[in-house]
Amino acid sequence: MTTPSVAELAAHPLLASLGEARLAALASRFTVVEHPRDAVVAAEGDRLAQFHLVLAGRVQFFWRDDDDRQVKLGIDGPGSHFADATLFGEPILMSVVALEDLRVAAIPMPDLHALLLEHPQVGVALLHDVVARLRRLVVRTKAFTMNDVYGRVRELLLTAAEDCDGRRVAMLSHAEIGHRVGATREMVGRVLRDLARGGYIEAGRGRITLLRALPARW
Repeated sequence: MTTPSVAELAAHPLLASLGEARLAALASRFTVVEHPRDAVVAAEGDRLAQFHLVLAGRVQFFWRDDDDRQVKLGIDGPGSHFADATLFGEPILMSVVALEDLRVAAIPMPDLHALLLEHPQVGVALLHDVVARLRRLVVRTKAFTMNDVYGRVRELLLTAAEDCDGRRVAMLSHAEIGHRVGATREMVGRVLRDLARGGYIEAGRGRITLLRALPARW
């Protein structure tokens, strides 16, 4: 087992306020853990003995029902962490899968508690991040419960789109959109075809380009 470098720890937002000397002293509390792509690194209901800082790679949070259907909840990358909802031994509420080869710095929960008491600024940074996550979850839940399928697809496209060569592009497949908005691929395909016919989007294989402002309702 190896420990993370001081540079890796310093690059993580939760620890950015600590100086190199202090991080060097803290590094031994962390262990680097690597997971291959597609590995389920935590399953809903698990009681995690360690808190994980993501150093490299991306993770997907999801729920899975008894019929093995998934609802995808969000994606985090370097600078994120899991699982803040199980800091005191509670079962984790979401499963976590590695979307890419994943490198994390893991710290036992008792050591994390001690670190937060020794360095309150780390606790404040964690609190800010947890509140931001909660707000994102509430926004997504509101959209899911109060919007129709079109409204949920529209919201996902707008939030997932990134600038690419002067255009806004969302790298999403029909299946992934369906998972994330709670709709069938057929329903998603119908919405996207209608938007394409209206000149609002250009849809390719796993790539949706927004051509003009999407209408609020359809």
